[in-house]
Amino acid sequence: MGTMPDGTALVMVEVVYAGDPAVGEKEVAALRELGSPVDDGVKMQDYTVMQTQEDAAFSHGIRSYAKNGMVKEFTQELVDTMIDSFVSDPRMGMFTHTAGGAMNRVEDLDTAFPHRNAETMLSVGGGWADPTMDAEAMALGRDWFSKLAPFTGGYYDNIQSNPETVAGNYGPAYERLSRIKGEYDPGNLFRLNSNIEPA
Repeated sequence: MGTMPDGTALVMVEVVYAGDPAVGEKEVAALRELGSPVDDGVKMQDYTVMQTQEDAAFSHGIRSYAKNGMVKEFTQELVDTMIDSFVSDPRMGMFTHTAGGAMNRVEDLDTAFPHRNAETMLSVGGGWADPTMDAEAMALGRDWFSKLAPFTGGYYDNIQSNPETVAGNYGPAYERLSRIKGEYDPGNLFRLNSNIEPA
């Protein structure tokens, strides 16, 4: 859910189907029946095109901010809150990133990332060019996400880093990861992230 530079509010859907294009067309058909989109850019293309399409919008020099949380269940109450909390501002948008599927076939503690039982990741984030907007835009993002936060548990640490919550976010995996970090990176060289302190 976002806002165009002219103030038009939109619901946007990014579609990825990895498989037989004919089967993918059948999967997308139901989505297309919902209504007439402003733009339908769904087509067969290399996955790297999809993966890099936002690079220009967040190129060097763009100011940005994001908060996210993992959601275990997409409920009607959450949907209602998403709609009610929506802020029409071109600098910020609300995004969901589908989880589950193959990601959920692995037990929570089998890898470093413990939130494999989530149904989606919910985030509020955006970008702007003027440094004088920093405080206002970040406050907007924080306030918006605060209304969604009660529906989340933990966060995707590749997007967000909060030193006070790192250990809790990794949960029972933190101690094991800290031991591994102590063995392979005792000087904590790799620390510009959601940092795990070496044991």
